[in-house]
Amino acid sequence: MTGKRGLGPLFYGSAEQPWSRGAAAGEFVFLSGIDGVIDDEGRTVTGIAGQTRTTLDRIRALLADAGAEPDDIVALDQFVADPAERAEYMRARDEWFAEHAPGLLDERSYASLLIYPALATPQMRVEIRAVAHKKEEP
Repeated sequence: MTGKRGLGPLFYGSAEQPWSRGAAAGEFVFLSGIDGVIDDEGRTVTGIAGQTRTTLDRIRALLADAGAEPDDIVALDQFVADPAERAEYMRARDEWFAEHAPGLLDERSYASLLIYPALATPQMRVEIRAVAHKKEEP
């Protein structure tokens, strides 16, 4: 088992964020709370469906940087700011999973969904923390 290593700073566009992307420790990847308010080019993303897709795209890229993929996720803490947006969030998440993590969608072993109105900014509709267990090398 290898030691822990930070995954480095997180940038949205050219702006470095004041939190880390997460850490890899052995076969596990721990991603900090990831959001989709600003896309990777620095543009504002509005609405829960758009922010959900941006957040999950970012999670996929961060996992890939650490040698994992979305189907490797073993825990997903999902924070939604408004209970009225829960169904739209779940639809957008499940559509994304169907395309990018069908195994995860089929097994449904990953999740807690929390309504948490006090996310970091009023514009933030969703934030997700993820833990993945990388597949063993053949």
